[in-house]
Amino acid sequence: MPKYFGTDGIRGIPFKFPLEPDFIKKIGYAVSKKLKNSAKTVFIARDTRKSGTKIIDYLSSGINSAGLKVLDLGIITTPSLSYILSKNKVSFGIMVSASHNPPEFNGIKVLNSKGEKISEKTEEEIEKLIDLCDEIKTAKKISNKKDMSFVYCDYVVSAFKGEIKDIDAVLDCSNGSAYKIAPYIFKNLNLKFHLIGSKPNGNNINIGCGALDTELMVKNVLKLKAFCGISYDGDSDRCMISDENGDIVDGDDIIAFLSVYYKKNKTLKNNCVVLTHMSNYGLLRFLKENKVKVISVDVGDRNVSHAMDKYGSVLGGEPSGHIIIKKYLPTGDGIITSLEFLKAVTKTGIKVGDVKKMWKRFPSHLKSYSVKSRPEIKKLDGFLKEVKNMEEKINGRIFVRYSGTEPVLRVLIEADKERREIEEISLKIFDIYNNAAKKLNILI
Repeated sequence: MPKYFGTDGIRGIPFKFPLEPDFIKKIGYAVSKKLKNSAKTVFIARDTRKSGTKIIDYLSSGINSAGLKVLDLGIITTPSLSYILSKNKVSFGIMVSASHNPPEFNGIKVLNSKGEKISEKTEEEIEKLIDLCDEIKTAKKISNKKDMSFVYCDYVVSAFKGEIKDIDAVLDCSNGSAYKIAPYIFKNLNLKFHLIGSKPNGNNINIGCGALDTELMVKNVLKLKAFCGISYDGDSDRCMISDENGDIVDGDDIIAFLSVYYKKNKTLKNNCVVLTHMSNYGLLRFLKENKVKVISVDVGDRNVSHAMDKYGSVLGGEPSGHIIIKKYLPTGDGIITSLEFLKAVTKTGIKVGDVKKMWKRFPSHLKSYSVKSRPEIKKLDGFLKEVKNMEEKINGRIFVRYSGTEPVLRVLIEADKERREIEEISLKIFDIYNNAAKKLNILI
């Protein structure tokens, strides 16, 4: 298990460990040593966080020290970087972003030359190189800048040209990396939209807007009586959608609808979809009723993507709005997801609100508990057995995991119970976890 990389790259507070200047240089150097090829060129991009430019400077110094050149693509989305990488001969790419996290965070995501997220094994090999790396003495950084966003924008426009008609949307760009790209694409698709979250200042990404804070988007949908609303996160690899009534359509809703839509149109390859363990139990029942095979994997869109390749699936995703549609990209893309969803809705002749009526969601309670360390859950004496016993009693589902991007333990409970009862069960689970960890003399 990687010690620096989480489920979506290396994240932290700039410029504290693991995002200290010297350590960032080591990251750039180590990644270069592991992933360099004959191209000897690296593409780097970032979201709108103020700290991004300095992080790119430090990364470039480390990359240059390894003998590679850097091309800075500026502010673009993670999915657009993925696509651009796949269309150019490069060693690898790096996205400087903390995605949906607040502006005081930042992160480093590494993509291979095909635009795919690197494997956990590759991350572990990079970490070994980091630990063996001496101080990078070369402070000098050399990087050229080039705007290549048109490569991605033109691709998306060509893929959806003429496919969506007669809609007006509220478009929330989260003051993030989609603030120019998303409106350009919607404009060139001749779609009507009202733009919010499009004035980044370096410190307001994901603040009062975006996929994790949809209140402003929903208010605008209701005020303008729009067909729908769409909120992207900081690097636009996920999206949340509001229907005409202001109700949120999340990743599970999108998967439910697109699964049935693809199956009806005979494009659901191998008749299977890939979900994570965080997907609602009701979705699993719905897909089973519709004779769609479900592959369930650990949280993280990388895990979803790898399983999709293994089982030949064209559709997969997470409740958070990370949706992967393989016919377009190997990674999650909020803009493409929203356009594919709108295409399917308008071609089906329904309203967005009708999607939420397709399946019954089990009552769900997700609670995050702060922790100072992360002992391996399966090594906590008796903990998982206790959780399993509680799961059987509630005739539902309990799932416990650590966040891959924050120092928290997440407890997900889905059962047809009163909210107060579920909250009490959640607290009891955390107490059991604490007691089990204390037996190992672990600080929680």
